[in-house]
Parts: sequence; C-alpha cells; structure tokens
Amino acid sequence: MDLFIQTIINGLILGSGYALVAVGLTVIFGTLHIVNFAHGAFFALGAYAVLLLQYAGLPYLMAIPLAVMIVAAIGFLVEVTIVRRALYDRGEHGSIIITFALSQAIVAAIILIVGPDPLPVRSPFGQTAISVFGFFLSAQRLFIAVTSIVVLAAFAMWLRRSVKGQQILAVSQNARGALYSGINVPLIRGLSFLLGVAAAGLAGGLMAPLISAFPTMGDANVIVAFTVVILGGLGSIGGAMLGALVIGLANSLFETYVSVSWTPALGWILVILVLLFWPQGLMGRAQINRH
Repeated sequence: MDLFIQTIINGLILGSGYALVAVGLTVIFGTLHIVNFAHGAFFALGAYAVLLLQYAGLPYLMAIPLAVMIVAAIGFLVEVTIVRRALYDRGEHGSIIITFALSQAIVAAIILIVGPDPLPVRSPFGQTAISVFGFFLSAQRLFIAVTSIVVLAAFAMWLRRSVKGQQILAVSQNARGALYSGINVPLIRGLSFLLGVAAAGLAGGLMAPLISAFPTMGDANVIVAFTVVILGGLGSIGGAMLGALVIGLANSLFETYVSVSWTPALGWILVILVLLFWPQGLMGRAQINRH
C-alpha cells in the first residue's frame, strides 16, 4: 500500500511538471491555431538562460524569473519577425514546417554559442529528498510541482478575471467575432505567443537541475507535451492540465508495476484509446471557424 501511495504522489508531481509545458503549448494552439514545434527549443532556452545568469553570479531562485523574461523577449522578436508575418491564418500545415525549422535554427544557435555538451545547472535543493509522513519526495521535483501549481492557478485566475484574459479566450473561440467586437486580435495573438513560450522557458529553467542543460533537451519534453495536449483536447487549457495529470499518473504506475522500457509508448496508447471514444480529447470541443 505504501508503494502504491508513493507511486501516486510521484505521478502527481510528474504530471504537474508536464502541465506547465502543455498549457503553454495549448495557449499558442488555441489562440493562434499554430502547432508550435519550436516549443521544445524555448524550453531549452529557459534552461540556458538560467545557466548563463548563474555564470553571471545570480542564485538559482533569482535567475528563474529573469530567465523567463529573457525567453519572453526572444519570443517577442520571433513573433514579430516570423510568426506574425508567416503563420497567422495559414493553418496548421504551414506552421508545422516553419516552427520545426525555427526549432532547428534555435538548437543550432545554442550549439554555436554554448556548445553541444551537457552543462549542470545548480539548484539550492540539489539532490535532497524530503520525508513527508514517511513518503520521500525529491526537493527539486517538489519545488517544480509547487511552482507549476501556483503559476497555473494564477494564470487560470488571470484568464477568468482580467480583461486581457477574457480577450484571449474570446480570440481562441472565434478570432473573427472577436475582431468585429473591437478586440485588438494581433495584440492578443502576440500576447498569447509570449505567454506560451514563457511557460516553456519556465519549465526548462525548473527542469534543468534534474537533467542538465543541453541543446536538444526540449525534444523529449515537447513530445510528451503534444501527447498531453492531444489527450486533453487541442486548445483546451483545462484539458491540458487534466491530460498532464493522467499521463503523469499513468507513467508512474506503469514504471512501478509494469516496465520502464515500455513507458514512452504508454502516452500514445492512451491518446489512441481516448480519441477512439472522444475524438475531441477529454475536454476538447468541436472546432469552429477561427479565422
């Protein structure tokens, strides 16, 4: 019984980390209708931003918010120069090609500037394990889970209660209707892209102490994020959160009671099963004309 409870706790902590990446991805898809294959590259940029800030003498906890701002600034330049000019209202197929190319360009730039070797990122939590009621939790993973929960809760509240948040929801539901109602759709699309890549950068900075910083570190995470987003329902923020918890719990249970080697396939098996019975995902809605 203790093993089962420990496995559930590990799964929930793992799922909360997935949620941060997946919500950023689904905000971009839901509002811009763009399949952002560069999301993993922004994840890596977040980790490298934390690393470079540490080289400059900043402690890890101070480097995290500054790294998010750096990634958001890079995202702003990308949105203005590439996304806004080439991707809006072009559909998913064009976005797949361009964002994949953008991802490769960012990874190549990281290799040219920093090098291809993994670099350790220091954290005050280190490899410390915390015992809570007899169950052991990694201090860094617990920090990731708490940060993710706080950030996602604040983001959900902001979406529901702020004007800009309501406008993001309106544009995600019907961009043309939002435009006719007086909403500055290009501004909201740009803001959504910044929020999405900032979430990826934050996730990268949080995960870096566990896996080190290396140029392609975002690849595996963005694959998991796409699994989560498809499972929860494309464009559904609530679905991304639910899908992240489902994947986290399923992976944790599967690794403990079945096999670690088969775990990567589990997410896609769950996606297939869910889409057979719920074609829009667990919390997705039928697509409407967004353009």
